[in-house]
Amino acid sequence: MDKKTVLIILNLINNIGYSKLQQLKNQSGGTENILSLPPEIIKNILPETTAYKLTNWKTLPWEKELEEIEKKKINIITIEDENYPYLLKQIPSPPIVLYVQGRLSPDDLCLGIVGTRMPSIYGISMAEKFSSELACYGICIISGMARGIDSFAHKACLKVKGKTIAVIGAGFNNIYPAENIKLFEEIVNTGAAISEFSLNTFPYKTNFPRRNRIISGLSKAVLIIEAGIKSGALITAHMAVEQNRDVFVLPSDANRLTGKGNNQLIKEGAFLVENVQDIIENLGIEKEQKSVIKEKKHINLTEEEKTITDILKGKCLHFEELILLTGMSAQNLMQILTSLELKGAVTSKSNNFFEL
Repeated sequence: MDKKTVLIILNLINNIGYSKLQQLKNQSGGTENILSLPPEIIKNILPETTAYKLTNWKTLPWEKELEEIEKKKINIITIEDENYPYLLKQIPSPPIVLYVQGRLSPDDLCLGIVGTRMPSIYGISMAEKFSSELACYGICIISGMARGIDSFAHKACLKVKGKTIAVIGAGFNNIYPAENIKLFEEIVNTGAAISEFSLNTFPYKTNFPRRNRIISGLSKAVLIIEAGIKSGALITAHMAVEQNRDVFVLPSDANRLTGKGNNQLIKEGAFLVENVQDIIENLGIEKEQKSVIKEKKHINLTEEEKTITDILKGKCLHFEELILLTGMSAQNLMQILTSLELKGAVTSKSNNFFEL
């Protein structure tokens, strides 16, 4: 049996991660021989239940799994393949198998964007702003396709025709949350969706910390938009630190519960960022790449955008002042300002000020 099939079978069994795989390989003389190991050797390496499943691997639905993989044209990348993502391979416990739909390019510069499932209007607007602007620098945005910040980050990236990758906390036959199936399809059409879980795996709670380590593992750095003290985004941030990744964090109001985790991360030493330029400079994006944005900015202004630029002529105004002067909602105003920034008509300054 070939190595890829063996690894798919092993991936159907819980508790066989990278470390156990190496032990099984050492005892068998190679991945292709693992399924032939004597039961007594397997029992010395794996927990009892896991050892039993491996010893009786023929009873697993592996043939059906292979049939569905081929039928749905899912690309399988294993830890032993040359095209396995380099950064991900460096983390302490890389997935032994990746299920991929769409296109996963080894040359993409990726940045993770994550946050709470229950964002404030401010959190939504910042997710949209940072995701869309970073995408226009040619940066691939990675997130977990969860409700809230993750979804807004994916959608904003797609809106400016950027590339985004969704890391799923379940198998591809159980897309979660269900309302994001359309978003999943849009992501696959232009970027990629990734899961380490076999096709029929349900979205169990224990899957999501594992999913989070892949988000940070694939990324050059991670940006926390808005996160409470108990948010899963903080797990991603701490995993990023363990993986030697930079962690960027937006500061939050002291009274905003959904941002308490942000301020905690800053106390722990994360990079405080106020605008996209802070991230671009830290990542060392070359000036030549910035010219890509200029090519996308020659677009006529809408009536709402003209209203904003007329107000800003000769002035530098705070976001809250613009709300009062325009009568727009915070979310609508931030979307328009983001669009204007992408077109090169408006510049965001520190502390949420804007000017032409």
